[in-house]
Amino acid sequence: MSRILSSDWGGLNPALIAKFYPLKRMQSGGGWEQSRDTRDLAKDFTVDDGYEVHCPITDGTQEMSFNWHSPFEGAGAESKAPTLSAMLQSGALSSNIQAFLGKFGGDGSKGDKALEALAQAQGRTGITKLNSTQTFTGMPPVKLSVTMHFRAVVDPLSEVRDPISQLEQWAVPQYLADDGVIAGAVKDGADDGILQTIYPSVTPQILAMKYGDMLYQPMVIESLSKPITNPRNASGVMISCSVQATISSLAAWDRRDIKKLYL
Repeated sequence: MSRILSSDWGGLNPALIAKFYPLKRMQSGGGWEQSRDTRDLAKDFTVDDGYEVHCPITDGTQEMSFNWHSPFEGAGAESKAPTLSAMLQSGALSSNIQAFLGKFGGDGSKGDKALEALAQAQGRTGITKLNSTQTFTGMPPVKLSVTMHFRAVVDPLSEVRDPISQLEQWAVPQYLADDGVIAGAVKDGADDGILQTIYPSVTPQILAMKYGDMLYQPMVIESLSKPITNPRNASGVMISCSVQATISSLAAWDRRDIKKLYL
């Protein structure tokens, strides 16, 4: 069982408590599952995935944006000859030609036919539905914005500091090598595999967030913001804190992911 890091919220409805926990890829490669592993990332550094952070959240919003583009907007005559098209549509060209013929004369029948032809273009445009047809060009990952709440009823260490610290540990890279690739290869190349030698650092933790009847996975923490001047106890530990977080899906979603979202 995972060890839960949380504040004491008494009889608050469990459906209003957000649950965050680490994920790992299934061995089959077909999905994700909760991780409770203990992993050695370096000779002197071990990561324990057997924790969950539970907290109520407020101000939660889910943002999904979709990129649609109109590639045919410039396909009409207006884009090729904008001034001429505008004069034809507004009728300004007809009045100009009429003034020219009145000033310099000319064949009246031919002039009337020219004016009649120009009059047919008045109020017309080359814009069609094709010009405004949009094509889908992709979408960014889904973003969640939430405010997480922590308070101390008995122990500020276990109820406030420890869960916030765990969130921060999940947000940052799990391990950054101290040396460059060449220096690391010289020092540990014989002990580590070829991939660990070339890529010595480890990316931030992939997470899941369960809230209400929804399960968001896999997710990553994009940003965390917390105040540092909150009330503290005699030992200097914060007794309450609200943390603003931006959480993003690991990849863009399709209909299958929406179906999996609701439990």
